[in-house]
Amino acid sequence: MRPRPELGLDGDPELVFQPAVDLATGRLLGFEALLRWNDPDLGPIPPSVLIPWAEANGHMVDLNAWVLSEACAAAASWQADLQLAVNCSVFQLRQHEAATAAAAAIEESGLNPDRLTIEITETSVTDDGAAADLHAMSRLGIQLTVDDIGSDWSTIESMQQFSIKTMKIDGSLIAGLADTGGVSRAMVETIIHVSHSLGICTVAESVETARQVKILRELGADVGQGYFFAKPLAVEDALMLTTMDPLPVFPLTNLGDDVDDDDDVDDVDDVRDAGAEVDNRYGGDGPDRFEDSTDAMAGGEAGIAAEVIGALDAVSEAGAGSGGGADEFTLTEDMHVEAADLSLVSKKGRLLASFRKGKSA
Repeated sequence: MRPRPELGLDGDPELVFQPAVDLATGRLLGFEALLRWNDPDLGPIPPSVLIPWAEANGHMVDLNAWVLSEACAAAASWQADLQLAVNCSVFQLRQHEAATAAAAAIEESGLNPDRLTIEITETSVTDDGAAADLHAMSRLGIQLTVDDIGSDWSTIESMQQFSIKTMKIDGSLIAGLADTGGVSRAMVETIIHVSHSLGICTVAESVETARQVKILRELGADVGQGYFFAKPLAVEDALMLTTMDPLPVFPLTNLGDDVDDDDDVDDVDDVRDAGAEVDNRYGGDGPDRFEDSTDAMAGGEAGIAAEVIGALDAVSEAGAGSGGGADEFTLTEDMHVEAADLSLVSKKGRLLASFRKGKSA
């Protein structure tokens, strides 16, 4: 892997990984790698500030190469059918270094080229200076996705020359999807219809509510990504999800949508009680972890991935504290964890989630 890029900033870069979920089944399909830079004094520097600064100061080529190298190395440890997406700006493509950096990252990591997706902006598709690198990546077998579709319809006509397989619907349209009398739903429906007529997959980004998921599924969107499913995960937490066998299946509705309100409240209480039990018995961070996820469930937001990871962490800590010899734990009457399995079951016997933790490759 490449050394840390020197940008003249304090702190260090890191990558986090946001799950992409099949909207038909809830199955995990892969992750988008997102860049973060943590300054010890300023705190996290958002990409909207970091990327323009790096471009203006001549650091973007090195930073892009580092991101690709780290992301591909991480993805090489995942199950073979999971995809990795990495963003690439038109500035990077104009430098004619993006395809070279992608090729080097693939060679270093051993990742199959067709598992790497490069997300480009709408302006990149019609930019003459970006065309050479886009064609080069297509020849390498790398997948191309056009990000933030919805602001410039003229780009759709140009997509086929680059063998673009996926369009990502702009988050601002997803945010207004459920608005009564708004135009967002009509625009999203049109994008999905046009994409499918061209044989192009659609990804909805910034999905935050069960209502948005329901509408997207009605309209036929293919993939969802956003806080409804999970926040961006640290590299080790993303790896944990990828080693589960079978792969995790994310809920596509609120956990209480198929039962009455009282059942939903009971389910939330079950998980909250389980978190308290973890803390009381094992001295871990159970309540904090579980309150975050259960509050999210009650509010119609995401939390199942963090919930499962939190429970597995608590069990791991408990196993380490007892010498690691125990094969199973009973957290409460409604949560039973075996050595390789985790199940969350409500008081009324409804399965909330079930995962098998597999072995890392």
